[in-house]
Amino acid sequence: MPKSQVRRDQFGGVLRTLRLERRLTQEELAEAAGASVRGIREMERGRVRSPQRRTVALLADALRLDGADRDRFVALARVERQPHDRAPVPDDRVAVPGDRAELPHDRVPAPYDRPAVVVPGELPAAVPDLAGRAEILQRLSALAADVTAGQPDTASVVVLHGPPGIGKTSLAVAAGHRLSPAFAGGQLFVDLQGASPDGPVDPGEALAGLLRSLGVPDNRVPVSPAERGGLFRTLTRDRPLLVVLDNAASEAQVRPLLPAGRGCLALVTCRRPLTGLAGAVRLPLDLLDPAAGRLLLAAIVGADRLAAEPAAADQLVKLCGRLPLAVRIAGNRLASRPQWSVGWLVDLLRDQRRRLTELTAGDLGVRSAFEVSYRQLDPMAARVFRRASLIPGTDFAPALVAAVAGTGEETAAAALEELVEAGVLLTLGDRYQFHDLVRLYAQERLDAEEQQACRVEAHDQMVGWLLRRTRQAGSMFEPVAARVDSPFDDDRAAAYWLDRESGNWLAALRDAARRGRHADVVAVTRALHWYSDANSHRHSWDEIFSLGVAAARAAGSPRDEAVLLNFLGWARYFCRDRNTDGLAALDRALELAQRIGDRREEAWALTYSAAIFIRIGSGGAAVDHCRRAVGLFREIGYALGEHSAAGVQGGALAALGRFAEAADLHRDVLAFYARGSSGLSRTGAAVARAGTMMSLGADLAGMGRWRAAADEYARARRVFHRCGATFSEANAIHRYGLALQALGEVDAAAGALRSALALYAALCCPWWEAQTLSALAALAGEAADARRLRERALDRCGELDAPEVRTLRASLRRELAES
Repeated sequence: MPKSQVRRDQFGGVLRTLRLERRLTQEELAEAAGASVRGIREMERGRVRSPQRRTVALLADALRLDGADRDRFVALARVERQPHDRAPVPDDRVAVPGDRAELPHDRVPAPYDRPAVVVPGELPAAVPDLAGRAEILQRLSALAADVTAGQPDTASVVVLHGPPGIGKTSLAVAAGHRLSPAFAGGQLFVDLQGASPDGPVDPGEALAGLLRSLGVPDNRVPVSPAERGGLFRTLTRDRPLLVVLDNAASEAQVRPLLPAGRGCLALVTCRRPLTGLAGAVRLPLDLLDPAAGRLLLAAIVGADRLAAEPAAADQLVKLCGRLPLAVRIAGNRLASRPQWSVGWLVDLLRDQRRRLTELTAGDLGVRSAFEVSYRQLDPMAARVFRRASLIPGTDFAPALVAAVAGTGEETAAAALEELVEAGVLLTLGDRYQFHDLVRLYAQERLDAEEQQACRVEAHDQMVGWLLRRTRQAGSMFEPVAARVDSPFDDDRAAAYWLDRESGNWLAALRDAARRGRHADVVAVTRALHWYSDANSHRHSWDEIFSLGVAAARAAGSPRDEAVLLNFLGWARYFCRDRNTDGLAALDRALELAQRIGDRREEAWALTYSAAIFIRIGSGGAAVDHCRRAVGLFREIGYALGEHSAAGVQGGALAALGRFAEAADLHRDVLAFYARGSSGLSRTGAAVARAGTMMSLGADLAGMGRWRAAADEYARARRVFHRCGATFSEANAIHRYGLALQALGEVDAAAGALRSALALYAALCCPWWEAQTLSALAALAGEAADARRLRERALDRCGELDAPEVRTLRASLRRELAES
């Protein structure tokens, strides 16, 4: 080929390459240079061998060339002006519209040659012991298959996000190696240092590195970030490429680094979910499950070593919070100290004050991983992070955080979201939660950065707020006259708050009791009484009311003590099936009430005691106690107490076989509640009414009217379900199943009893589980099934020692011996 022809090709190819690097069409370049589109096209095709100097200068201006790049461009055009060349084709011909640029496909000679084809393989070595990520790896494989097959509407960007130490980089690298055969164009890896104390990598610098990895020489890397991005997209448009962008800081950092080709896939790791990144698939990484944690540990220290101490291995994974980084560090420490037992390291980690220090191995450290995120927080978010570590429960809402941080709820909510974005807080719907190790780090920062007086003040603010809010919530269930000002719209909203915040308000109550805040403890425990009726087996009422009794006694308030002794007696017999202990508390309440002349509490003590007498088979004593209670309530004009005692009296009559009298009493009580004159909250009145339906159902069953009894139980069950009274709902289903059994409807009865059993088990009510299992055994068609059910029932009887439990235990043993 003649020398002039080579040079002609050089200039045309250089012009085309420079135009494409700047993402210009031929029309756009022609307009900027004051030339025609036809002229630009002819120069790029090599048909214009001697462009005019003015045209070359204008092109250099339009292409934004300066310095050495401009000199080389002009010199290349000058070299081509040979004497023997034919006359140049004019560069001012009529433009041809619609001449859009295509990606370069021909090779451009040096010095502006397109980079030689380089197939990068930049992935770091994968960890050999990745555990617990099989499901995500499978999903990534499926996504990669769709991308490389050109499936439409397939996302080409995946964000692997999660808190520090969750194993994002390890997973991305392992996935990259697994997927690499599908990406023949190579694999790029960039550490964006989003969590670095020195700040994240500038996107322009990252682009320069990517271009070099694709074979672009240093002197060919454009100066501006925009041009670098354009060239990167050009080079990746038709290339199946896998790009791993590790440790990203933000969407703005990531966007310029995304390849343009439909056959490309980008894996991005970040502590934040990068919600502003359009079209990305977001895969949150969770903690390892216990089995995966053991697998990771075994891969590092050896399966035999763990098999020798299985319980210690399980405890080690738990103390590491199932965080992959922590488990890996613990494994590395054990591997480097073969003389240590697993139990030795467990003992070291049990000390919360030293746990983060012990979870350090070489340059790996849990504390340092958290430190990076913490130092990037704004001052308010950092304050919220520290102060939230004072919250005793496992999860919390913005209102409580606002109280402990001493700020408004909106400000607290915004700070919490920032903490989630930073990866140092987990979300549970509209609530938030620390990882165990992150909480320890937050407590460290609180101790280090805030004075003791400030910490005490924040703690006291939180406890005071919880006690006030608990009292306000409980009062929503009280008779109207006893209610206090409350932020809750109704009793259901109050119940929702009490259920969700139970771990926090109970801890605050314990704290107040320890610190001698007797008046607060008494006020809160008294306010919770009517709420406890509808939620009898959801909270530890025996402990709660015991705290109230002790506080009332310490405060020298015998009336409060009598009230709370009555509540405690109820909690012991009704919630814990501890009849003897319940009677002991009620005897003290009765004696105290009589001594101070409190007839209302005297009547309640008699009523609750009567309920226990029914349970232990002393129907006569129960009737006597109820008549006395009804008389006392009537004397003081307390209609709610009077009808409550009358309902228990009906139960006592039924226990004596006087079912018709009992039914009449229970219908009278139902009529009282139907009039809406009880003064109770909507939920409280509904629960009381449904309880009376249950009693009427028992009366009807006693008279042999099983269908009518089943109907009453079914109605009661629906009311309990609407009120969220789970134990009472289970009891209604249980009774309903027994009624169906009596009617000979075996399959329906067994179904009802199984439903009741599931609810009892969820509430951990072993005595009621035992009764239900015994009833199911009686319905079992196969002897082996019946035996298995009776064995389970006997196991659930456990160490309980009430007379009715002893009776059932003896019956089960006899039946098992006979089978």
